[in-house]
Amino acid sequence: MEDSLGLTLISVAVGLALAVAYHLLSSRLQSLVANRSSAMVPVVTILGFLVRLAVLAAILVILGLWTSLNMLAVCAAFVVVFTALTGFSVYSMLSKRHGAPPSAGATGAH
Repeated sequence: MEDSLGLTLISVAVGLALAVAYHLLSSRLQSLVANRSSAMVPVVTILGFLVRLAVLAAILVILGLWTSLNMLAVCAAFVVVFTALTGFSVYSMLSKRHGAPPSAGATGAH
């Protein structure tokens, strides 16, 4: 029982690490793409997504075949953490956008 719990916790930690690494790579590549020619942005964005997805799938297959990690825990942790990081990034980007209206409590009036 303790071995199973320990393995599940390790699996969650691996999923968390994969999500953070994937998010950082995704953000970095997206910022590099945004600084390039605007005509190529959609194509490069789609190709970058497909390559990152293929690399992630290969990593998950290798982990599944060569380790005894709980792959359901790895994938669930990845999805939850990556979704939270992406949501926070989008919120942060939208709140810092030029011309964005101030939030309801940010007017300073009492």
